[in-house]
Amino acid sequence: MDFDVAVIGGGVGGLAAAVRAAEAGKKVAIVEKDQLGGECINRACIPSKTLIDAVKLLSRTERANWIKKGNDSELSLDYNALNAYKTQIIDRIRLNLQRTLEKYSVTVINGKGEVQHEGEVKVGNKTITTDKMIISTGSVPISIPDFPLNGKNVLDPWSAMNLPYVPPKVIIVGGGVAGVELATLFRAMGKEVTILELMPRLLPVPGLDKDVASTVKSRLEEKGIKIYLQAKSKVTSSDGKVRFHVETPSSTEDVEGDLAVITIGRKAVTDGIDLNSIKVNVDKRGYIITNEKAMTSNPKVYAVGDVTGVPQSATKAWKQGLVAGDNLTGRSSSMPKYMPLSIFADLEIGSVGKSIDDLKAEGVDGKEILVKMEDIPRAWTLNEPHGFFKLIVGKDGKILGAHMVGEGATEVINTISMAMELSSTVNSLYPVTFSHPTVTEVISEAVQRAVAGEMY
Repeated sequence: MDFDVAVIGGGVGGLAAAVRAAEAGKKVAIVEKDQLGGECINRACIPSKTLIDAVKLLSRTERANWIKKGNDSELSLDYNALNAYKTQIIDRIRLNLQRTLEKYSVTVINGKGEVQHEGEVKVGNKTITTDKMIISTGSVPISIPDFPLNGKNVLDPWSAMNLPYVPPKVIIVGGGVAGVELATLFRAMGKEVTILELMPRLLPVPGLDKDVASTVKSRLEEKGIKIYLQAKSKVTSSDGKVRFHVETPSSTEDVEGDLAVITIGRKAVTDGIDLNSIKVNVDKRGYIITNEKAMTSNPKVYAVGDVTGVPQSATKAWKQGLVAGDNLTGRSSSMPKYMPLSIFADLEIGSVGKSIDDLKAEGVDGKEILVKMEDIPRAWTLNEPHGFFKLIVGKDGKILGAHMVGEGATEVINTISMAMELSSTVNSLYPVTFSHPTVTEVISEAVQRAVAGEMY
């Protein structure tokens, strides 16, 4: 047998699984047809956050009236230089990953991995044998009849974000995580941005607090982004300009732009893998079904990341990869009960667990502790006192969820996720001290208000 473990797909989930298995002494191979790091490192998470943070820095500088800006009082973005910087960041992270793989003697095989029989992976003309297998092949955008991708001016999110030049008018289909982040990026670049969302609210993400969504909508609109909700839309032409027919409960109109970004519609990548032959079950949408240990219906086959369905995030993929690596090497490990969500919009968003509306719908007693960011001193020193933090607390004081919109929300939410995973209550967190002045004091303030009374 050539390897103890063969990982098909070198995205973040596959990398995590490979390293964890190799750390435990297993002989591991990764089969990757493109570049190590997958979508997250090369085209999605890392490049998008690099670009968004850069344009947010520009925006923050523009509203800081104590910074001298020269005679023309204008700041400008060198998009070519920013793209070069983005490429440097990607290369650096990928190099770090390659060094880690080398450190643990993980064999990287370039090519498309195909599976016809259990324990065998074919790569080109070569077949390797393995005791256990991890499928980490990800997902890809699909072209929907109403929004046909054409590779020119109707693009998927990551193709659009990696364009060397973004035209003046951008229409984004879908007001979910990717849609909101891209709208933030393109508007900060001075583009005219429109969002078309089918649902009654922006960010129709399960569990996300509705007030967070409405606050983000207001903020984006203040920035000049036009948002259509309950919008039934379709591309009517894409010859030169992209034209949409848009119907809402109150109007019917045609909307025109230079570029359309379609953020809805993905499918699992399993072509070349005979799942039936290796007895791996899938759901009705073709995603591989796994249990809490990342194991499929075949105990010798694990699956991690987007190929296992929603949530399709690098956050899940990293953890699922570690869980798979643990379990196939004999260390018992399970997926967490709670998965934090981070959205890098103009105002950051963090969410984990239940909202107060979720509790009401389930008939569960609980309360919502609200802290406005303007109550937290650090928010003022950062010149970003907008937004709020909500802590959802059960009748017994157990923390059931948290939702934040504001500076630092993507970091703050991880602390709450940890507390929830440890079944913490507000009483058990009451003695904990957060350093001052920090954004994370918003947690301390919410706990103080839940147990005793407000400080700020």
